[in-house]
Amino acid sequence: MACANLAYGPWERESAGTICQVGGSGARFVNPTGDYAFFRLRLDGSLSVSSGRLEVEGEVGPGVAGFVYVVDRFNRILGQAPLSSTTYFDSEDEGACSLLVKVAPASEMRVSSLVVEGGEGFGPNFAFESVCSRLSGRVAVVVPSYPSSESLYPCAFVHARVRAYIEAGLECEVIVAADCAGLSLYEIDGVRVVRTDMDGFERILQSKRFDAVALHFFDPGFAESLDRALPENTPLILWSHNPETRYWDWPLFTARYFQPTPELSDECRLEFARRDEILARYNRKANVNWVFVSDALKARSEELLGFSFERAHVIPNLVDERMFRYRERAGRRASRIVCVRRFDDVASYALDIVAQVIVELSGRPVFEELEFDIYGAGPLFGELTEPIAGFANVRLHRRFLSRAELAETFSDHDIALFPTRFDSQGVAMGEAAMTGLAVVSSDIPAARNFLPADRGLLCDVEDPVQYADAIERLHRDGEYFASCARACRERVYATCRREVTVDREIELIRSLAL
Repeated sequence: MACANLAYGPWERESAGTICQVGGSGARFVNPTGDYAFFRLRLDGSLSVSSGRLEVEGEVGPGVAGFVYVVDRFNRILGQAPLSSTTYFDSEDEGACSLLVKVAPASEMRVSSLVVEGGEGFGPNFAFESVCSRLSGRVAVVVPSYPSSESLYPCAFVHARVRAYIEAGLECEVIVAADCAGLSLYEIDGVRVVRTDMDGFERILQSKRFDAVALHFFDPGFAESLDRALPENTPLILWSHNPETRYWDWPLFTARYFQPTPELSDECRLEFARRDEILARYNRKANVNWVFVSDALKARSEELLGFSFERAHVIPNLVDERMFRYRERAGRRASRIVCVRRFDDVASYALDIVAQVIVELSGRPVFEELEFDIYGAGPLFGELTEPIAGFANVRLHRRFLSRAELAETFSDHDIALFPTRFDSQGVAMGEAAMTGLAVVSSDIPAARNFLPADRGLLCDVEDPVQYADAIERLHRDGEYFASCARACRERVYATCRREVTVDREIELIRSLAL
């Protein structure tokens, strides 16, 4: 069965207060509410199909893009597709399916083309063979999430290095292996991405025989798949960004806003002991190399685990000096402050501190001379920005920024405000510094690794007065601001530019590849 463009409906609104408009350019789904919204298109009668291919084209409006799901009559997800993707799905149920569009709070999504094909020959083998036939890269970069139209932030630091790998001529494939339905292909910034479940990941490993596998966010689930599917002599490079090797500190980087730091449960302790055994076993494998993004992370991981990592390398995440070009700040007054964060319920992002800093500054005469731009999206956007929403000089942008937009935004500002309770590096913080912003952050090991620690820019994590004092001094003292901006740029350039990050990774991968 081949279908016409289904973007034109008829769509059913399943959430009150939402808008669905169908016109010459397709369907426009608007969700002004504070909760996720759903719109349904029933594939019944001649459109009914239990196995097939879904192709989605469209664009993100204000806010955050969503997904198009294929669901069966029991609302079980068969496939999920971001914009500009092809997704294969399969179901044993012969009942009618539906297409379900999910739109994030305060967001808009436009779908210009939505085509479903199905029928005989569209079973799971067809999907797997179709995807594998398009994979030509010799190095697999494996992650549990990756930027897409839905969100530009997950594993954005991996995306930055993949683009650099491709520019250097390294033939690689990005495989997103996670708990997801269906098998999908999409492109972002010229990078082809395969999204699959763990069974599909194992089948790809067994079918393609890669020269090397570079895996981020290694965990027991990945270990089980690698044990079953990765040929024993295939070079395996495992990155640690924090949770892979520092899980005993789990309460510190999973604490929720306005909640006490949780205690490790007995169940967690048993799980982490199991992870200890897995890491120790993989540390003994001659084909395994480890990459840590900072010396502090490697040292703390070894302290928690009680052993030293063999064949280990410390290579920070890339902060791309080509994308985030330096702009000299001398001779101008620092008045424009920017913060870019995800508004998830993760207290380590310290967005409550951002609001407290702005409120603290609002009581000072200097406040009227300052401007603030807050960018990001997530379920807590409204709650965390409520204390500052009424200030005329505070602009709230409930959306994600592309890398090009981020570089332009940083270039247009003077000070970056990045408090953090827990981080392994803080890539966006480094990108702000690379463009020449004076970065005000928190006095934690990750910030001391990548920002100048002797300029008064690193503050006590929970003290909004210190951050406010630093911003006010940067505004009032032009020479101090210029020297801090240069120092931030020099520090991050020395530790995170291409030559000392992705160039070293490419050299490592090429030296190990079969």
